[in-house]
Amino acid sequence: MRPALQPGDWLLVDPTTRRWPRRGTIVVVRQPASGRLVIKRVAARPGDTIRVPGGQHRLGSAEAWLLGDAPEISVDSRRYGAVNLDHLVGRAWLRYGPFGRPFGPVGQPSRRRSAR
Repeated sequence: MRPALQPGDWLLVDPTTRRWPRRGTIVVVRQPASGRLVIKRVAARPGDTIRVPGGQHRLGSAEAWLLGDAPEISVDSRRYGAVNLDHLVGRAWLRYGPFGRPFGPVGQPSRRRSAR
């Protein structure tokens, strides 16, 4: 998920999510094939139509299309398809460490104060 997240970032995750968050939101999911916890960005929500090789696919009522921020190396919906809501662990919403990394909402540009 670089540049939004770096390996070793500490995240607060909201596990109370009962539906797919809006597009652009960073989520923690269990990868469909392996069950491994991964971090992806919601690219399309239930009911959206996406382009896939050979045509289009309309997402079901509990499906989302998830993408990583590094398409050349990311294992995401381009490889394993739409992800069912059952795989959603929660919405990543705050980076709180490690020290030296910006503190604040995930996926938002850091706000650095300029020295005067």
